[in-house]
Amino acid sequence: MSSKIAVIIPAYNASQTITELIEKIQGEVPALDIIVIDDGSQDETFVLAKNSKAIVIQHQINKGKGEALKTGFKYAKTKNYAYLITVDADLQHDPGYLKDFLGKVKSNK
Repeated sequence: MSSKIAVIIPAYNASQTITELIEKIQGEVPALDIIVIDDGSQDETFVLAKNSKAIVIQHQINKGKGEALKTGFKYAKTKNYAYLITVDADLQHDPGYLKDFLGKVKSNK
């Protein structure tokens, strides 16, 4: 079984926080893949996420957080990720907890 793990970030007009969030995740756990679903943003979210070396999928129009998550899950399924973590783009979830989650995953193997 694959042990690949990804962080999925649904993002809508998150240009003020997306770069900081991606950098924090990369700093905490550099091995994680970061998948940003730009949900029809009208700002620079897409470009900033791309420049941060995240995998970025773009909805041309805003479809809502639920659809953005579904898009991320569908993508992850095609890439055989074993675990997915969702994090909101507005920095309300502290990336510092990612290591705690990953520790639990490893202890359950």
